[in-house]
Amino acid sequence: MFNLKEKLAEFFKGLIPTQTRTIYDSRQQPPTIATSLDVDRVHEIFQEAQVGSVRDLFALYRDILTSDNHMQTEFGSRKLAVFGDVLTVQPADKTNPDDVRAAAEVQTAIGDIPAWLDACAYLLHSTLWPVSILEKVFRPTAGGYQIARLVPVPYELLDYSMGYLRIWDTDPRMGTMLGTAQIPTDERYIIHRGHLLPTADNWGGPMRSIVFWWLLGAMGRDWWSRFLDRYGSPFVVGKYEQGDDASRSVLERAFQYAVKIGGLVVSKETQVELIQAAAGNSGEAYEKFLAICQREKSKLILGQASTETRNTGLGSGVSKQQEGVRQDIRQYDAQKLGNTLRDQLFSQWLRINGIPGRIKLVWGGESTEERKATGDLLKNLHDSGLELTDDGITALSERLGFSLRRLPTPSPAGAGVASLSIAALASTADAELAVNDVARRGSAELARAFRGSLAPVRRLIALSTSPSDLEAKLRAFYPDYSPDRQARLLEEALVAYAANGSAGGAAVTH
Repeated sequence: MFNLKEKLAEFFKGLIPTQTRTIYDSRQQPPTIATSLDVDRVHEIFQEAQVGSVRDLFALYRDILTSDNHMQTEFGSRKLAVFGDVLTVQPADKTNPDDVRAAAEVQTAIGDIPAWLDACAYLLHSTLWPVSILEKVFRPTAGGYQIARLVPVPYELLDYSMGYLRIWDTDPRMGTMLGTAQIPTDERYIIHRGHLLPTADNWGGPMRSIVFWWLLGAMGRDWWSRFLDRYGSPFVVGKYEQGDDASRSVLERAFQYAVKIGGLVVSKETQVELIQAAAGNSGEAYEKFLAICQREKSKLILGQASTETRNTGLGSGVSKQQEGVRQDIRQYDAQKLGNTLRDQLFSQWLRINGIPGRIKLVWGGESTEERKATGDLLKNLHDSGLELTDDGITALSERLGFSLRRLPTPSPAGAGVASLSIAALASTADAELAVNDVARRGSAELARAFRGSLAPVRRLIALSTSPSDLEAKLRAFYPDYSPDRQARLLEEALVAYAANGSAGGAAVTH
């Protein structure tokens, strides 16, 4: 007989989804509606969605994306901006062993998830669509549970007719949609909204704002093709004397036969001209109109940036401004996606497997320009005698998207020069005696002059037997200093050495 603990364990075990519920026959998708679309029908689709019937709305979105190569390119560029960076799983607190272990476990688990990038790409659909949903399926193992599958939930299964999100049930054998629906639970589904709009999902998300730009662009192509079909080829004009009905009849018969034989047979006196329509001017107008439609779509998808280059003038700075906007969008998409996966997938997976600890998912870091600026800043700080603390290194690692660590203190090399690490100098009894001797002589100025990272200079002065010995020790202990900085340090140290004497108390002579 089960005790209470075993019953609770069985209950919570039953909450872990191990069977796929999203079984859908793609042939059940609604037919294309874009081929017979007009402005009135678009408004009807929007109104239907606002009262909860979003099936036609999502079918229209599907048709738009699959038929518009420009949008496919721009939307793909936005997703690839996230996937172009390396995903790293980091502990929420690097000093917490539980967090460190949890991060390592999740990093390993990601490598075992089938079609991981495809699942993430589907979630990023909600940067334009109002929402994206994945079903989580776990597989029992000897040591716990693995993430077996992340199954995309088709948009035609979503319903808002009751005023909230539901998912239509499907026949597990046929994959057809049933008449019942369920509310998605956190245990089974990942629900991602990757945009900034506060409106309800059934209002269409950001994609709604470019439907008419797509429609105008598609209608423009239709109008242009009709124009070319009618006026694209030159047409024949025949001239005859007024009142000469016989010549007119000859021309009409000649034009009729021209379609069959590909030419005209007329007398020498008959005038025939080929007239070309002014398609060039109308073509330029069409090109400008289409460019406006494409630019408006790119503005929504990529911000101010676009995969199509445009001449904006020398030194306009537009490219840098566009790159800044695009980096802001990329960072937001990556952070939003990482938070969703952390909160709705990996936190649950860690809890199911009894692994304590907290994590965070980071895609990449700063752009190339930002990293270059950071590198210049660090170099300037180093030349000024400043360095990052351990907390600063941690913060910089998160910004750059890869781990950093401090280089070990280089061991000085050179003839007759012993190891001069700070720990060794601090433990040297002679050095302590020498420093005390300097202090007894009243070298308060020396103590104030060499502090912080230059504190070992006082010990080097005390241990040196001559100015040349001091110079060798300083160059060996600070090999990464620039020549100018080494020269300034050497000058100050030699002055202090001359003022305080050698370690043994002998006066220094020049």
